[in-house]
Amino acid sequence: MPSLTTRRESSGDGPSRSASTSVTAHGPQGNLWRRAFPLDKHLALRTLTALVGVPILLAAIWWGQVGVFLLVAAFVIVGVREFYRLHPGASTKLPVLLGAAWAFAFVVAAQAAATAGHFLAASAGVLLGGAFLALLWVIAYYRASGPPNHYASGPPNHRASGPPNHQDSGWRGIAYLVGGPLYVGFLLSHAVALGGVNDSGTTGRDWLLFAIATTFATDTGAFFVGRSLGRHRLAPNISPGKTWEGAAGGLAAATVGAIVVAQVLGLGPPLWQEALLGAAVGVTCQLGDLLESRLKRISQVKDTGSIIPGHGGVLDRLDSLLLALPTVYYAVVGVLER
Repeated sequence: MPSLTTRRESSGDGPSRSASTSVTAHGPQGNLWRRAFPLDKHLALRTLTALVGVPILLAAIWWGQVGVFLLVAAFVIVGVREFYRLHPGASTKLPVLLGAAWAFAFVVAAQAAATAGHFLAASAGVLLGGAFLALLWVIAYYRASGPPNHYASGPPNHRASGPPNHQDSGWRGIAYLVGGPLYVGFLLSHAVALGGVNDSGTTGRDWLLFAIATTFATDTGAFFVGRSLGRHRLAPNISPGKTWEGAAGGLAAATVGAIVVAQVLGLGPPLWQEALLGAAVGVTCQLGDLLESRLKRISQVKDTGSIIPGHGGVLDRLDSLLLALPTVYYAVVGVLER
């Protein structure tokens, strides 16, 4: 989605910070420019992919609820599969079909709901129904195979060391089984719910564009400010490439971007509400990014997949939106459109 055009500050975040590398033969300004706008084949591939992906995204949104529903449905099905592959080290093969159907049911609930109350009630029903089916699967699996031994198989970089802990492995598998549909399906279904706000007009579509554009502004600001000015690490144990300067740049870009987008689309809230919502999106975007980085670090993988050339997996591109969409949705239905 919005983060198709830029990859947030990666672990290779610019050159060394030492004084010896901050000034080159071309002067400090030239070095700053090269750090903010690095020229490499990987960035070129990401940009080329974005030039194809962004028009498809915009066309789906402009098409209306049908387009949004189909796009989100495709994303959650692929996203759950990627999430289950992050399950660290267990030989237990999580039921992708069950997880994908569970996540898809959240999207259907969002499409069918007429109000926020209906959406939450339907989502609660989907959660309970999916949890019941998941419980049946867990019982059937453990009766057939016994406690999993996550030291027996799995990719080499996923194998744990030390004495086996079957109980821990079992509970971790259940957490991933339930967490996938919730993390991907329920959170992303807010895109469909948001698109359906004031279904008779274009308000929902415009707010969805607002959420995506503000998320894009956050990612872009964090990326370029972090690349050019980043010095202080934000969360080195989770994502070493992210800096406090980049986070501040993302927050500022989100605030300004939200005001600009809201004015262009004529959304109507007072300027201070647009700025406040933009800042909230700027914070939740970066929290979503850190959450997914943490999941990948637990699993010792760089990307969740490779389906998007130059970008990685679907979750690599949607991590910021997963928390930003609910933020915008509940602000709109709870405050701005009342």
